[in-house]
Amino acid sequence: MIELDRIDRRILAALQHNGRISILELAELVGLSATPCTRRIKRLEDAGVIEGYSARISPMALGFGICVMVSVKLAKQSPDAASQFMSAIQGRPEITECLLVTGNVDYLLRVWVKDIDALRNFISAGLQSIPCVAETSTMVILETHVSNELLHVAGTEQPHR
Repeated sequence: MIELDRIDRRILAALQHNGRISILELAELVGLSATPCTRRIKRLEDAGVIEGYSARISPMALGFGICVMVSVKLAKQSPDAASQFMSAIQGRPEITECLLVTGNVDYLLRVWVKDIDALRNFISAGLQSIPCVAETSTMVILETHVSNELLHVAGTEQPHR
């Protein structure tokens, strides 16, 4: 595990807020010159703290109007059942996130679909038809609030402009 100082945390907060910020802007924001800032970013990437950079794509802009969380309970908890489930859902474009969880259910899926008919089809033909699935429960997401949870947990303040 890499030790992060205040400047590293500010770099992470700035990159999480805007992954396309220029090195010069980032360096100014965190109080470094460009070369040491670049070295710190490289060190954070090499250590696996920064896993990559990506664009956030709006599912709504692509025609996906409904987002749901689906909890899935398997008929039995075994490596075979888990493997069968994962194989069955692999490559399903509707599933944007699959979490193995503890508690009363085994998996929690974030699913985007175009409409209610697509949701019904996904649940009945896509999930409930998997032999190892015992039960599903669907919760429609009405509103999403984005938070920088990891940075809050890590004690990072957002850099100020």
